Parts: sequence; structure tokens; C-alpha cells
Amino acid sequence: MTIAESAPMGIGVPRPGVYTISVRGTLDRLVGARLLRLIDARLQMASHHHSPTRHVLVDVSQLDGLAPGGEAALRHAAHATSRRGITFDLIGAAALAGRLGVAERQVLSRYRSFPDVSTALAELDA
Repeated sequence: MTIAESAPMGIGVPRPGVYTISVRGTLDRLVGARLLRLIDARLQMASHHHSPTRHVLVDVSQLDGLAPGGEAALRHAAHATSRRGITFDLIGAAALAGRLGVAERQVLSRYRSFPDVSTALAELDA
């Protein structure tokens, strides 16, 4: 296994204005803090016009679980992006929901979700 394979996150820019973060493992307090650092850095870059960003997509399809600290990170990320007029959506929440309990599914249901990035890009264009 390489370092890249074991990393809990990956980032991408599938097209200008769209920033994706994929998360693996359990979205807990530690991984949630890393997620927030990535989002906050992107928001700072966008506010200084270095990386125009209109949409942040977090791919949760490879998560094994969602802990309370992860729930707080999602809530903060959604709030921080919306304050700047940037959308915040999930990718793969429906696939993940089948592996979670009721409380965790309720957390995910608070956010708009798309089955994959290509579907999100098509919807966000519409």
C-alpha cells in the first residue's frame, strides 16, 4: 500500500470553479479537522481571487462511518461555504447511508447529495 492509498483524503478540481474532496475511513473529529483545513484553505484562496470556487463537493462514498466530530465538520463546512455564496454538496451519501445507523443517515440527509461527480457537474450546470 502506498502513502496515497492510505491517505484519508484526496482533492480534485474536475473543472474550474468546482473543488472536490474525497474522504475515506471514518469521518471523525480528526478527519473532520483535516477536511475543514482543506475547505478553509480553498475559501481563503477564493476570497483572494487565486482559485475561483463556486461549488465544494465532498465525496463520502468511501467512508466506513460517521462520528459526532465528523458531523460537526460537515455542519461547519456547509456554513462556511454558504457564507461566501459557495454551494456545499455531498457525493455518494445514498451509497454510504446503507452502511450507517439511523442517526448518521439523518445527518447526511441534511445535505444535497449526488450519486457521483459527473452527475453533480451536470446538475450544477443546469
